[in-house]
Amino acid sequence: MKDEDIFDILDGTASEETIRQHKILLAESADYQILFKKYAHTHALLMDTSMEKTAFNFTDKLMDKWESSQEVVIERQSSKLPIYFLIGATIMLLLLLFLVLPTLKNTNIPFDLSKPLSILQNRLFNRFFLIINALVVLFFIDRRFLRPYFEGRFNT
Repeated sequence: MKDEDIFDILDGTASEETIRQHKILLAESADYQILFKKYAHTHALLMDTSMEKTAFNFTDKLMDKWESSQEVVIERQSSKLPIYFLIGATIMLLLLLFLVLPTLKNTNIPFDLSKPLSILQNRLFNRFFLIINALVVLFFIDRRFLRPYFEGRFNT
């Protein structure tokens, strides 16, 4: 006999055929008697328990929490490539200076740095350089301070 049939008997909704099988099994099987007593005890406990109503928006809250727990959180790691590039470029420049400078002391090659440094006196270059630096600073402030502040504030 199925568990559902036993609970139907206890609820009083079982068919006559099920009740007949129940009486036969109850008279013949000790295992069935033990099982039926356990189910009867469970049924009595359930009948004594009062039904509680859930909150009005319980399902909505539960689904929201479930959906947020299913979201994949991607932790973006900052790229160390620019730092490695700068370190490598600095090491290469230092090695080049250490290798080339001793050989230049013995020769009399005139250094004319006025042409390469003249670009620093160009107004267009200076404005472009300042604009690029201002944009980098604004981007940094946005990423480090403004975005975390407003994301925490509005929970987005």
